[in-house]
This record gives sequence, structure tokens and C-alpha cells, in this order.
Amino acid sequence: MKTPFDLLKNHEIKPNTNRMLVIQHFMDDHKAHSLCTLHELLKDQMDRTTVYRILILFTDKGILQKIPCSDGNILFALNSGNSEKKNNTHFRCKCCQKVENLPDLPEEYLQRLTDQKINLEGIAFEGYCMDCSQ
Repeated sequence: MKTPFDLLKNHEIKPNTNRMLVIQHFMDDHKAHSLCTLHELLKDQMDRTTVYRILILFTDKGILQKIPCSDGNILFALNSGNSEKKNNTHFRCKCCQKVENLPDLPEEYLQRLTDQKINLEGIAFEGYCMDCSQ
């Protein structure tokens, strides 16, 4: 597995203390976080604006992906790194916040959605994972 330093360098991002803290957090827990929850976890190290700027930078560089939620929040999660994916379907556990990448939707289904001018970016299914539903 890559180190946070290597991940940032591979995406042409200059590593600094704050960026390393944010990416290490995502790499350690493999969960999705909103700006608010991430800031709450890191508020002793950096302010909300800094967290926001880092999230946007990481999203623009492809390290993180945005996941829209049914409650209107935007979550950020580590990108799967698969540039061949035709769509970004995810499953998010409402209890533990773990995010999993799901297989691509069938081509026929995607074509139908494309014909309808539906935005396929960041499709998210929500529910309870096997660990939390027991």
C-alpha cells in the first residue's frame, strides 16, 4: 500500500503537514467524511477553511471523490483508482459511514440514463452494511 507521502507526490501535490494529516485519516479508516465531520476530527490541527481547501484540491487531483447523500450532504472518500470505471456507484453505510465501490451499472442501463440527461456522477446507494445490520 502506498504511503500518504507517495500518494500525494504521485498526484503532483506538494506534501505538507496538513495535507498529510487529512490523507492519512482517509487511508487509516477507509470511510467517507463530510467537511463538518472531518473538521471536527482535525480542529486542533487546522481550521475549517484549510480542511475545505485540502478536500477540494484532493478531489480536483483525483485522490478523493465526492459522494452526494440523500440528506444533501457531500461526502468525500478515497478514489478507487480505477480510471476505467464508467460510473461512480457507491454504497454508504448509514451507521458506520463505510463506503464501498460497487460494480459498474450495465451498459444498457447507462445508455438509458444518458439519453435522459441524468447526471451519473457520484451515484450513491445508502443502507446498512452486513456488520451494522446484524
